[in-house]
Amino acid sequence: MALLTDSTADLGAAECAALGVSAVPLTLEVGGVVYSDPGTLIRPGLEVMTNPALCARMLAGAAPRTSQGTPDDFARHYEAALQTAERALCLPVASSLSGTFAAAVQAAQAFAGRVQVVDTQAVSVGLGGAVRQARAWLDAGRDLGSVAAALTGYGERVFLRLVPQDLHWLIAGGRLSRVAGAAAKVLNVRPVIGVEGGRVEAVSRVRGFHPALRELVRSFPPDREATVLHAGNPEDAQRLAGELALRNVRVTQTREVAAVLLVHAGPGTVGVAGLPPVTR
Repeated sequence: MALLTDSTADLGAAECAALGVSAVPLTLEVGGVVYSDPGTLIRPGLEVMTNPALCARMLAGAAPRTSQGTPDDFARHYEAALQTAERALCLPVASSLSGTFAAAVQAAQAFAGRVQVVDTQAVSVGLGGAVRQARAWLDAGRDLGSVAAALTGYGERVFLRLVPQDLHWLIAGGRLSRVAGAAAKVLNVRPVIGVEGGRVEAVSRVRGFHPALRELVRSFPPDREATVLHAGNPEDAQRLAGELALRNVRVTQTREVAAVLLVHAGPGTVGVAGLPPVTR
């Protein structure tokens, strides 16, 4: 059984190889130039825009855009995967967050039912968690239909929260009105952004950046392990990791946030993800 996803799953090339996963690389446009989605897979012929470079460009005034995958992108990967497998399971980014999902579905129609596309309603490390769970179940012998059904809506079970350091990027992206953003800046209020179940929304508002990080600690599910995320802000990420550890939360890693989240939340953002444990 072939397993596919896209580069918003935040799985590096080494992990993709270990899981036997084919990832469709998406792209990023900065200043009119198209780059490979940073930190994931390199798209042939395109320069990679690393996360530090992307943060620097954004701070200098660039307004980057993530680009969705195309049906042709997915069709090429499906064709290659089906050379050695009878069927394929594809887990793209949440349908509500990108047209990439529709492109994956459109491409699958040309393969006579051999490709099943599932809307996990997840993105970034949440989508990566769904891919790891899919591989575990497929390796354990579960049939494709039951795996697809169990992973539909997986993102509803993901805890993924972010605190932006600067509200400029939420305002620029239209996720926060200019009036609300101006008021929040005056009052030093930071929204805690939830990225769960295919939705990106403010789940709470806290006065001050560091108090907002403490809200992440307070609300983190006690039965999960944590991945701490940041966008060019390792100091505050380490602070968050330390406070989680004081609450007896096991922090498995601290890493740069995926480009798909960085573009919307902006440099300086810090967050945390908690995924359901992988089962067989």
